[in-house]
Amino acid sequence: MDPVTIAVTAGAAAGGYLLRLGYRWIKARTEVRRAELEQQGLSERIRSLPPGSRLTEKSADREVDITVGGIHLAAGNQER
Repeated sequence: MDPVTIAVTAGAAAGGYLLRLGYRWIKARTEVRRAELEQQGLSERIRSLPPGSRLTEKSADREVDITVGGIHLAAGNQER
């Protein structure tokens, strides 16, 4: 084989690998940013609610039930 053909083939393969790696990095970063924005939106909604309010947020993979200003019932963290 011609050395130029080998170099071009290797360069194309490396370029394709780098493009795919960049795509995966951008996709992962976008997912992280989306999760951050969802969490920020939930926090802002909770801050705007008066004490005693309940908020249930459902998504495809989780359900969050929050009582604003209510009693925290975590094990070992109960105060009387």
